Amino acid sequence: MYTQAVIGGLISVAPPLVGWIVAVVLAAIMLRRRGGRAERFLLAGASLMLVQSLIAIPTTALITWLTVDRGMANVEAASVLSIFGLVRGCIGLTGIICLVYAFWMKFNQAKSVKV
Repeated sequence: MYTQAVIGGLISVAPPLVGWIVAVVLAAIMLRRRGGRAERFLLAGASLMLVQSLIAIPTTALITWLTVDRGMANVEAASVLSIFGLVRGCIGLTGIICLVYAFWMKFNQAKSVKV
């Protein structure tokens, strides 16, 4: 029962998961090739988004585990899951902030070099 929930979560998160893995690999390559501060933020943001995608996989299995095995009521399980979602959202927000800052720094550097 739990494996089906985890497999379903993996299938639903697979496209963004692959995208963030590619982003982390490309950011690591850019960082090794004379990368600066923007590339570090790019790597940090892509890594945080990858972690956020990985955390999303067992969410369905968690709600099933809480209600079936632990015997929690739906309201209690929903409150636990909302805390889990809040943490996931904070990780995602931090990742997006890092990505936006990395791109802002990169384009700001490109402007100053052209002038």
